[in-house]
Amino acid sequence: MEEVKVTRVEKQGLQAMDVVVVAVLLAAGAVLRMITPPFFGITPNVVIGMYVLAIMLLRPRLSQVLGIGLVAAAVCQLTTKSLLPYLNFASEPVGAIVTALLLYLPFDKNSFFRVVKPLVVTFLGTFASGFTYITIFKAITLFATLPKNPAYTYLLMVVIVTGIFNAVLAQVLYFPLKQLLKNV
Repeated sequence: MEEVKVTRVEKQGLQAMDVVVVAVLLAAGAVLRMITPPFFGITPNVVIGMYVLAIMLLRPRLSQVLGIGLVAAAVCQLTTKSLLPYLNFASEPVGAIVTALLLYLPFDKNSFFRVVKPLVVTFLGTFASGFTYITIFKAITLFATLPKNPAYTYLLMVVIVTGIFNAVLAQVLYFPLKQLLKNV
């Protein structure tokens, strides 16, 4: 009997289909961000949830994760209402890298954690992005009393509401999209 040797070929970067998936998810995030009504005055940045979803589904290399974060920041510029819009070029790559690093955690060893992985990773990735944004905003605007200022509380609420919104959205979309990409 002849022995068949199977070798696994590692992906060399994002393939064309992967780039399409990232582009579609980021575009969907931008559209959803523009049409989503505010919750108590807070419009969630759905672009974050979509790039986190793309990173979870595709598991790109760290340099590609950084690229996804930068492209997401550029997309955010189209839909931002911020007074300091370019802060996304710092916050989105941080959120993307934190997301990629979270995927190294052993979620798959426990069935409960495997099921809630999209929820947890998306919330923490969104929180990393939002907290980075707030920290830089605070430093730039030199709000020495910001923690006592209602603006700080408002910004923190924006991050938390956005994190919850994105986490639920990613939880709903992750497994169906993962199955769809497996069949493509």
